Amino acid sequence: MIIRHNIKPYRSNSFIRVLAVMPCLLLLLVLGFATTPANASQPNLPPAGNYTSIAAAPGGGFWVQLQTPGNSSDYRTLAIDGAPEYESVNEAGSIVAVPGTNGYWVVTVTGGIHARGAPELCSGHLSNCSGYHSNNGYITGAAASPNGQGLWAVDSARHLWTAGNVPALGDVTGDNRTPTGIAATPSGQGYYIVMDDGGVHARGDAVFYGSTGGNRPGGHDLVGIALSHDITGAVDGYWLVGSDGGVYTFGSATFLGSTGGAGRGAVSNIVTRPEGRSYAWVRADGQVGKSQDAPPITLKSITQGKVIDVPGGSMEPGTPLQLAAANGSASQKWKIVPPVPYVAGAMRLVNVNSGLCMDLEGNSVSGRVLQYACKTPIQQWQNQLWMPVKAGNGEIQFKLFSHQDYRLYGYPDEYGAGLILSFHTNAGLDWDVIPAP
Repeated sequence: MIIRHNIKPYRSNSFIRVLAVMPCLLLLLVLGFATTPANASQPNLPPAGNYTSIAAAPGGGFWVQLQTPGNSSDYRTLAIDGAPEYESVNEAGSIVAVPGTNGYWVVTVTGGIHARGAPELCSGHLSNCSGYHSNNGYITGAAASPNGQGLWAVDSARHLWTAGNVPALGDVTGDNRTPTGIAATPSGQGYYIVMDDGGVHARGDAVFYGSTGGNRPGGHDLVGIALSHDITGAVDGYWLVGSDGGVYTFGSATFLGSTGGAGRGAVSNIVTRPEGRSYAWVRADGQVGKSQDAPPITLKSITQGKVIDVPGGSMEPGTPLQLAAANGSASQKWKIVPPVPYVAGAMRLVNVNSGLCMDLEGNSVSGRVLQYACKTPIQQWQNQLWMPVKAGNGEIQFKLFSHQDYRLYGYPDEYGAGLILSFHTNAGLDWDVIPAP
């Protein structure tokens, strides 16, 4: 049973966002598989418990850093659903995907930084980049910079530590609760930190959208935060997850399901999926659960007042698209699908009815926009990679990866209402992006 929680927002001073970490004690995350046990006598390890973290691989799948209670030999990294597999990290820690790579960092509870498929950082330890020492407190969460050149980490004593090329924008030492997650804004100039009581702190350019007000829903700790993004990649809200699996939405983040407090094992972390509009969680036993997919969209021309449509609900590849009055049919709905391999800022638009991709005919600016079989690899699909951008007036336009000076344009009725690409300085290029039920 899915339970949706509606919490009245409470403004806390500020905090960082999540992407990996957990309750009052900690997180763990990495990739791979191995067998060397961590030292069970390490200082500042979290109390005995089961705290496991998760990161989303850009090409699909997840990495999980598993910690089982009372047995350090079971600490290891798992590659789930086709994520690339690397040498396991056999220590407790937080796992974070590194943008621009197909790998991750695992930041251990005592400050070690293990790189897997990603650049080495700080010669392998947080203390080499900042004043961190495990006597300060154990690391409870970490977040990678969007440029992949550094990370932030937060410890149990509420200090903020940096590694690589990232700014220090403030800690949360004024709060008396334990940080359980941190997440970075797309600019790299801000972050969110969530506390075990549901307080959320926003730093830098992070926008505060609310919190549980320092109240644990149902008495359960809040163990992670994941950011919600609009179609252009800007943060428009966030999800918090409780240790019982309850998911709480803030801002424009959409509730897409939870464990509803049922199922096996406590939930210990949450992460945003690569398309930025849905999420996944991990249980303490390493089992991954995924939310529903974000709803499809319709695209409405602001100048023409009509939506993009596949004429007659055609299933045929090569059918030119048109503008038509909205009627709620599946042929007017489009799923946002990240390309594989991942291309930052780009997406494929897949028609819900036909399963075909929005495509530029012949990859020529003189061609029509039509539906066609979705292509791979990248050398062949550049005329299907659409990049939403905000225009100077704040409206959304769609440029094509292969022709970035051009934008999606719908002709008025008297010219056939077809779709083409038009030069970016022309009028009539703005679209409303409307969630479709």
